[in-house]
Amino acid sequence: MEYSEGDYNMILETNERKLIADDLMGIEVTKNNEKQTRVVPIDNNNSLFEDVELKSKLKKEVKCLTAYRGEKTGDRSLNSEDTIKSDDSDINMIRNDNAGNHNYCNNHNNNNNNNNNSNNIKNCKSTSTTASSLSSSSLPHPHNRWSIPSRYQVRHLIGTGSYGHVCEAYDSKENRLVAIKKIHRVFEDLIDCKRILREIAILNRLNHDHIVKILEICVPEDKEHFDEIYLVLEIADSDFKKLFRTPVYLTELHVKTLLYNLLVGLKYIHSAGIYHRDLKPANCLVNQDCGVKICDFGLARTVKPIIESSIKNKKGIGETSVKENEEYNQEGERFLKRQLTGHVVTRWYRAPELILLQENYTEAIDMWSVGCIFAELLNMLKENVAYYSDRSPLFPGSSCFPLSPDNKQNSEDYRFKIRGNRDQLNMIFNILGSPQEEDIEILEKEDAKRYIRIFNKRSGIDLRTRFPGASNLAIDLLKKMLVFNPSKRITVEEALSHPLFKNIRNEKLEVISNEKVTLPFDDWGSMSERELRYYFLKEIQRYYSDLVIPNSIKMGLE
Repeated sequence: MEYSEGDYNMILETNERKLIADDLMGIEVTKNNEKQTRVVPIDNNNSLFEDVELKSKLKKEVKCLTAYRGEKTGDRSLNSEDTIKSDDSDINMIRNDNAGNHNYCNNHNNNNNNNNNSNNIKNCKSTSTTASSLSSSSLPHPHNRWSIPSRYQVRHLIGTGSYGHVCEAYDSKENRLVAIKKIHRVFEDLIDCKRILREIAILNRLNHDHIVKILEICVPEDKEHFDEIYLVLEIADSDFKKLFRTPVYLTELHVKTLLYNLLVGLKYIHSAGIYHRDLKPANCLVNQDCGVKICDFGLARTVKPIIESSIKNKKGIGETSVKENEEYNQEGERFLKRQLTGHVVTRWYRAPELILLQENYTEAIDMWSVGCIFAELLNMLKENVAYYSDRSPLFPGSSCFPLSPDNKQNSEDYRFKIRGNRDQLNMIFNILGSPQEEDIEILEKEDAKRYIRIFNKRSGIDLRTRFPGASNLAIDLLKKMLVFNPSKRITVEEALSHPLFKNIRNEKLEVISNEKVTLPFDDWGSMSERELRYYFLKEIQRYYSDLVIPNSIKMGLE
């Protein structure tokens, strides 16, 4: 058997199976308590393994990545100025062991491998390191103040935000580590409350290896007056945002494996009729074996199938025909405006159609975000960015001028707003070039068209100069993800079929949802506290079928 991927391939023989691992040193491993097996390096000239200085450097890099836990913890392996603070939108469950055995992405993928691993990654090298030198985040022990079952032993704080705290805990019943998120003052802001409810409801209806799972929602003691919720979630080792900040470099095989796993998860999400709308590195959790889990569905939306078909007709995105379905259009336009507008996606990962406030956008917005994440993954190749501290997003704009819906702004207003080179669209056009006139014409609103035409024309750059260490296939896929016209942008299914993934693709993992996700309250413009409380309890009933909702809460709702 020939192995063409990478210079550091290893063969591990266990129970007459051959598994491929990306392991530089050669280690002893134990598989299911079986006898230890030596991992033997395969290298034609052995030069890499004879280079003591290189091996030492690699070990240090792995150890540094192993110790790093990122800004949401009290650990200080890289940045002493980090504080225990997280983005309010993040729901990242990052493991924070002070003496853990961790490493990331030290594996290769093999298309001939028979192990039915959902990550499609095998035999991650376990490098034992200690992070005892890292300071531990301080938080009063919540045992006596958190209303959680006794099976959960809270260990330490992972992160905190305006919604509450996330702690790592040990589940003694299942013998596993979990993340517990306490959301306090749930009903203080009913708009935020509905967002929390929507995220919980969506996650409860998704079941995929590349989407973070809610393991349990703790039953509140006072079902009529509770004001806090405890979510027990899967825990992860890190996320892409933190990975990008570490002094560790990946191979292109690692990069495309991480990207492939992300796309597999996104395919399932889209098949369930959901737009994530906030894909960014911090919302892509990553484990030691290069497994990826998408999290934070606070801005996600469910989209009814009839709407999907209506906005993807031959006329282009966002156009419907009153003649074809006048009755639906009268009802549907109002639904779309309520369903698909509002603040979505962090600026650097925001698709052009969102920047231009197009209302009838599609799942193509998520593919643009994936393209931006892909570019940052390519920064992990040392040939692309020599010093890890120089890594940055592809489009790090500092402003994003929102168009006025009243169509009264003139050209001089626009010129003033786009003078800054750090405007988000300026950043995009500097790299990708100006959109073609035919692509400008598909925009829904005239003010958006006028706005785009004000920008100076430019041809963009060759992405190969930005990513000289990336393969032609990687550059080709990146270009197809970052297309201005969403109707021409590559879909998740097309991306998974791209030749870049030829040697690692496993179509059996690319499952889709059996049904579209629908939420009974999603069409409601606003909800009362009692209605919200009722639907929270309905979600908790999915874990505790014997839970009884008080009559004062369910009256008129059942």
